Amino acid sequence: MAASEENSALFPIFVLTIMALPLVPYTMVKLCRVASKTTKIIHCQCSVCTCSGKYHKSLFKRISNFSTCSNLTLVLLWVIMGVLVYYIKHISQEIQLFEPFSILGLEPGALDSEIKKAYRKLSILYHPDKNPDPG
Repeated sequence: MAASEENSALFPIFVLTIMALPLVPYTMVKLCRVASKTTKIIHCQCSVCTCSGKYHKSLFKRISNFSTCSNLTLVLLWVIMGVLVYYIKHISQEIQLFEPFSILGLEPGALDSEIKKAYRKLSILYHPDKNPDPG
């Protein structure tokens, strides 16, 4: 029972690792390509051309350059990774370790006879036939 809970808690970490392995290097390569691109000057730098706005990129063209399928997929995958990190952070706080000695009220390394005695005491306390109102 505890093993399945442990495996279900580790699955988001596994998915995050599998996603991060190709995503981080691909993002770095993509950012390096964008940073290394030099803008080509295809017009003169005179004040008439600069003020007319004839050669300025429109806002629509800038957005369409950003919103390619690969860029949107990249952003979506990073959002999913962020959600996974948030989920992993909060799920790890909720998981409690199974410690039978603390449940029985014993110190680790107790003798077998002490374990049996504590188990019998708790079984009587929580058994529905012996104690109709456990608590």
